[in-house]
Amino acid sequence: MATERTPTTEQWRTKATIELDPVTAASRRLLASIRVNEATMLAAVDELQAATRDAAAWLVANPCPDPKLGTHVPWMLNTCAEIALTAQRAVINPWSDTQAVMGRLGHLLAVIDLHSQMLDTW
Repeated sequence: MATERTPTTEQWRTKATIELDPVTAASRRLLASIRVNEATMLAAVDELQAATRDAAAWLVANPCPDPKLGTHVPWMLNTCAEIALTAQRAVINPWSDTQAVMGRLGHLLAVIDLHSQMLDTW
């Protein structure tokens, strides 16, 4: 039987979804910012990095009671961190291959969607 100190998987999933909402929103804004300009994109990168850092801190303090489910959230957060780093490098490095960077960002965003769907349907 679960206690207040040990949430059930469903309780944890509900709380995790709330904690991950800023990460999901920031990743969407980053995707939209690509079409605007570099300054907007860098601001979106900063937002994604902060949201990812906050969610990771929450995750450390609130481990998932289901180890299988618990693996998806850190993977998703690691992917978000990789997206932010990839986008930041693309803006800062004028010699970056824009087409390759966009392909990499698209792939990473698809990975985030996969983990988000896993969390939603668990």
